[in-house]
Amino acid sequence: MVSKGERLSALTTAPPQKDISIVLPACNEASRIEKCLREVEQVLSAFSNSYEIIVAEDGSTDGTYHILKKLAENKPQINVLHSPVRLGKGKAIKNALRSAKGEIIVFMDADLSASLEFLPRIVQLAKEKCGLAIGSRHVKGSRVHRPFTRALSSLTYNLCARILFLDGIRDHQCGFKAMNRKAAQIVQKNVKANGFFLDTEMILQCKRRGVPVVEVAVDWTETKKKNESDVKLFRDAARMGRDLLRFRLNINDP
Repeated sequence: MVSKGERLSALTTAPPQKDISIVLPACNEASRIEKCLREVEQVLSAFSNSYEIIVAEDGSTDGTYHILKKLAENKPQINVLHSPVRLGKGKAIKNALRSAKGEIIVFMDADLSASLEFLPRIVQLAKEKCGLAIGSRHVKGSRVHRPFTRALSSLTYNLCARILFLDGIRDHQCGFKAMNRKAAQIVQKNVKANGFFLDTEMILQCKRRGVPVVEVAVDWTETKKKNESDVKLFRDAARMGRDLLRFRLNINDP
């Protein structure tokens, strides 16, 4: 089952109808999705009167979709895209691009680990640089609170990515990014990843095509997710490491 937004053609090729599109991938976020939307709207409305929020609900089993349907009933600025089966973060985001109407498109995690204080800044940088602005937890000025195992995994992954691609990017995986429509077209047409590697691949594909990529220091507060074990964390990190190597080996493929 899909909403009207998913049935539209790839609108990233059309002129923008809004200033900003916020894309929120959401899977099993029933406990915090209402709070998330309320806080995002509060910050957005303070600096823009032309925006939309697209929630890419991805195969939730905890009632997230039903909560979203109710929240969106009287709010035309909220567009809910529903998938009855789990697609993965990457595919959910790429599907959301089909209905994005904004001049600038922002991706953020529904847990709001990145402080929304930095939302106006990342939007402005994407406009000024005409490209991709990415939140970073590993550049000067960032303030990060997260479990040690996740911090270690992140540092190791990003070091490997910099060595493999020499792209100068310090944080490839931060779930807080803004892009103009040209960058969005590149992501939609060229990014193959359907899982967590999407964040890295969108950066690499944009840089390959000459789109400016700029890092923005952010405040990041993260807690260990419910039912997440260190074993699962390092298994996911190993899978993303394999994705890095596969992309590197095929980088010259058409």
